Amino acid sequence: MTSDLIPETTDSKRSRGFEALPAAPPGNMIESIYLEHAPLLRRVAVRKFGIPNPDAETLVHDVFAAYIANPGAVRANLRAYLIGAICNASRNYWRSHRLHERFFADPEEGDGTETLPLAETFFDGLSLHLVIAATLARLGDRCREVLRRYYFDGEDSGSIAQSLDTTPGNVNYLMHGCRKKARRIYEELTKVP
Repeated sequence: MTSDLIPETTDSKRSRGFEALPAAPPGNMIESIYLEHAPLLRRVAVRKFGIPNPDAETLVHDVFAAYIANPGAVRANLRAYLIGAICNASRNYWRSHRLHERFFADPEEGDGTETLPLAETFFDGLSLHLVIAATLARLGDRCREVLRRYYFDGEDSGSIAQSLDTTPGNVNYLMHGCRKKARRIYEELTKVP
């Protein structure tokens, strides 16, 4: 007979289907992890991905918030996990910002296009869109679909794998091959004779 005042043990909760969540690291440990890794993560976001400093700081905070919320996600190497997380967050940052960019730039807003006339900016963008369209047309249907879903629709490899009835590793391998093929086609199309 158990009393309501005595808390149940973790083993008794597991036997009924409950699973204990991993405990968050202590505050002083989180602070030392943050102080050790935050400058590196900021540099990765700013130098590798070209993210502005205030947004990079926000991404670093988001990465650490995700780590604190789910410390059990780190299996072996914390540094590798944090670097991977900031890379994914940076890619997602640019995906979301590209979706919200306008095609026509407004020189009055001071967005950096004042040096080029509007027509020149428009035709440069148009020629790039045409080369990308030609590149995608030369890719196979499967490559075109996978790259579109990953880069333009913002899906992750897990959801793409589920719809294609394969594993995320196979999707990543397919995307790697498709990116190499697309790069080769793009270079052929933009090669100056």
